[in-house]
Amino acid sequence: MSRVLHAYIEHEAALRRFLSRFLSRAQDIEDVSQEAFLKAFAAEATQPVLAPKAFLFRIAKNLALNERARFVNSRTSPFEGGDEGAAAVPSDAPSAEDQTMAREKLALFCEAISALPPQCRQVFLLRKVQGYSQKEIARRTGVSVSTVEKHIALGLVRCSAYLARHGYGQGDPGPREVARDRHDARTTPVVMAGQRGESDHG
Repeated sequence: MSRVLHAYIEHEAALRRFLSRFLSRAQDIEDVSQEAFLKAFAAEATQPVLAPKAFLFRIAKNLALNERARFVNSRTSPFEGGDEGAAAVPSDAPSAEDQTMAREKLALFCEAISALPPQCRQVFLLRKVQGYSQKEIARRTGVSVSTVEKHIALGLVRCSAYLARHGYGQGDPGPREVARDRHDARTTPVVMAGQRGESDHG
């Protein structure tokens, strides 16, 4: 099993509590939690992640701060959630059954991505997780834009089919549809796994 996936499953509740310091809505906490995992998983696909829990929490904090700033900028009123945070995840958090199903789908999604051909997997993660444009991906990988498009389409088809074979419906694959493809234009830099100062949560 992916070390990042193992850390996410083991520390999911703690991660949600941590995110509740920055976000007040349970849906935002859920989405940011999964988006943080996806970014950490994508980074792990290219290099070893030495401290997966710390890495995951650091990415989650960056995403939460960005989400809070986006919320404040879209409203003229102060943000409802304080920096010191709530003692627990809000009462409208997903049920235990929902969380179990989400973890199962997440694990299947990781299996589906891992089964993709190497270049297809790289392109798919760059587009669906990191949010790079097709032209940017072509430049980074040294292939044509049309090849990038084919890899993305292949990744979608294969991941959807993999999930469908395991009891999940057709459609855009991944947990919360790859964290709802949250703000594709928003690119949060992922700190490289080998860098120091991982987190207080490691």
